Amino acid sequence: MRNSVFTDAYNEISKVLFPSYDYLPQYLKMPFLYIGVFPLDYDIPISKIINMLANEGWFHNTNTKQSLEDFVWKCVHELCTNRNLALYERSAIYRVWWRINNRKYKTCRLHSSWRYVCRREARKNKFYHVLKKLVDGSVDIVKGQRCLCLENNILFGIKDFCNSVRLNCPSSTRSLLYFDPYHQYPISIGDDFKLLGKLDALNLRLYTFPTEILTLVLLKYLALTCNGNIPTTISKLFNLRVLIIHPHNNITSCIAPSYVPIQIWDMQDLEHIEILGKSLVAPCHSASLKNLLTFVGVNTSIYTILELSKKVPCIRKLGVRIEMAPYDDHSDLLSCFGCISTLGSLETLQCSIINHVVKYDYVFPSPFMLPSGLKKLHLSGMGCSWEYMDVIGSLPFLEVLKLRAYAFR
Repeated sequence: MRNSVFTDAYNEISKVLFPSYDYLPQYLKMPFLYIGVFPLDYDIPISKIINMLANEGWFHNTNTKQSLEDFVWKCVHELCTNRNLALYERSAIYRVWWRINNRKYKTCRLHSSWRYVCRREARKNKFYHVLKKLVDGSVDIVKGQRCLCLENNILFGIKDFCNSVRLNCPSSTRSLLYFDPYHQYPISIGDDFKLLGKLDALNLRLYTFPTEILTLVLLKYLALTCNGNIPTTISKLFNLRVLIIHPHNNITSCIAPSYVPIQIWDMQDLEHIEILGKSLVAPCHSASLKNLLTFVGVNTSIYTILELSKKVPCIRKLGVRIEMAPYDDHSDLLSCFGCISTLGSLETLQCSIINHVVKYDYVFPSPFMLPSGLKKLHLSGMGCSWEYMDVIGSLPFLEVLKLRAYAFR
């Protein structure tokens, strides 16, 4: 009874709000509807929207990832400031964080009433469908849906529901999103959907890498939370553009280090790599990732960084943890930054130095260099003298600076 009352209320609100949506320019409608796929009170990273939309293939008029990013930023900005979407004197999309001197928002959040409108309209147009109750799996609703979003992962453990979805959706579904709150029980991953281009399962608990998804060769976007090693056969997913793998926070890592498979360097379409807590080894062969724009989260050594700088020529965001060996000294570390400074397209650098023995009476023989185009710089554990701050102060485009854990002394 209570749910019926809420539904009736939302239907009435929708009648009032829908004309404002209907008046939006056509190019704004799809991004606005897409924001509604995320859960209630969820701070949506704009970078996540960009990565997900970029791999849907909807924007045929954008030839590069850069132009797509500019287009999506423009859409979000217009939606955040659009007066037709105002509700109780607040924007339908709340700007949660923004740069003072830039148009870019870091996250946004959709009002619950607008979220209802977006989801209803998206379901009607077979854009996406949210699976939350048993009735959501009925044939007349799920058939032909392009994207399925699970907000109740336990539904895939119910035989009738599972059979209905797997029977009526594989031929049309291109995206599968698991947005149910994180829980400890493993469930089946959607390996029956052979035409999937996007799989977001960060909220699922997977004890090991699900090798069955390696048959989904059309995947362009893959996001998982799992422990254990990434199989060397990951290169079978040769269409991947976005690869995101996070570990379980409540499971301690093994004594033996876990490595990013070297075969990843053969995946030439990769644009975004976010692999947390695993060690990276640069390949000895000449392979390079010329399309890679973001590479964050990996553990590495000074030697690997020296090689890495030659193999990611177009990188724009780099985030690494450099583990110092007992025989490494400051000269090696500064040479590492010298190689990073050759990355002319780098805009964001996040570098954390681990196991660094700081010698307070040491005189640095090498200059400290950074890419001149940096906009964001996060440093930790370097232990360099404060006189090197002059180098940072001379960066013409720097907007964000974060220094932690004896970045300087």
